[in-house]
Amino acid sequence: MTEAADIPAAPRRRRKLNVSLAIGLVLTLSFLGIAFVSLFHLPGDPNMPDVRNRLLPFGTPGHLFGTDVLGRDILSQLMMGARTSIMVGVGGASLSLLLGSVLGLWAASAGRVTDETIMRTADILLSIPGIVTALVLAATFGSGAGTTIVALTAFFTPSFVRVIRSAAISVLVEDFVTAARLYGRGRLFILARHVLPNIAGVMIVQFTLYFAAAILVEAGLSYLGVGVNRPSISWGLMLSEAQQQVGVSSPLAMWPGLAIVLVVLGLNLLGDGLRDVMDPKLARRGA
Repeated sequence: MTEAADIPAAPRRRRKLNVSLAIGLVLTLSFLGIAFVSLFHLPGDPNMPDVRNRLLPFGTPGHLFGTDVLGRDILSQLMMGARTSIMVGVGGASLSLLLGSVLGLWAASAGRVTDETIMRTADILLSIPGIVTALVLAATFGSGAGTTIVALTAFFTPSFVRVIRSAAISVLVEDFVTAARLYGRGRLFILARHVLPNIAGVMIVQFTLYFAAAILVEAGLSYLGVGVNRPSISWGLMLSEAQQQVGVSSPLAMWPGLAIVLVVLGLNLLGDGLRDVMDPKLARRGA
């Protein structure tokens, strides 16, 4: 009886993990698809006021999601906000991954002094709140998408360094790395041939998770006025502009808030699903 009850456990776990990955993939691809379509077509001009059609409700012909207090089309703003989120999120996460991978691999393989220097510097940077970094950069260079990407890179890179270093160290102690050293392989060869392929899964998962975090942080910075500003559009900027009209037209804040929730949820589910699929320890545990 016990063996028969235990047999279906692994298939149920695999189905659960596949569902998580599938939902995350659908939400993420939908988000990417909307942003791609916005490059070629928008239902209306997201920055052009039309006071005669202000505060139109959901489902209005020609304005499917209605209009804001100045008569600007909400759907067009949401689509353009998706494009901005991808640009800022991919930019911040990619630069953080690149710098974090280089510094993390260097710290893991270059010796104790270099390791301590890099990691203590990362600890210092982690102790500085990201909003402070964003405010300093905005005051120095002005707010905008470029400044937000730089702020996200400064905020996320230390975390990437810690994750990549830890994953690299776990590979560098393996027997096949020791064998490569005995054959006279250099440090760069070992990192490129043995370490990077074995931590690629960790890097991909971390990228998806920090992509979601970047979208969330960017929305918060834009809401505070130190992120993206018009004529560019951000979901956080839409929330900031809608807060004065919440008592008059609550959907103005509901639509960008819902977009942020769905996209961040999708990316986190995708990251969790990829982690469960690509992590050999979890795969063995599920089997």
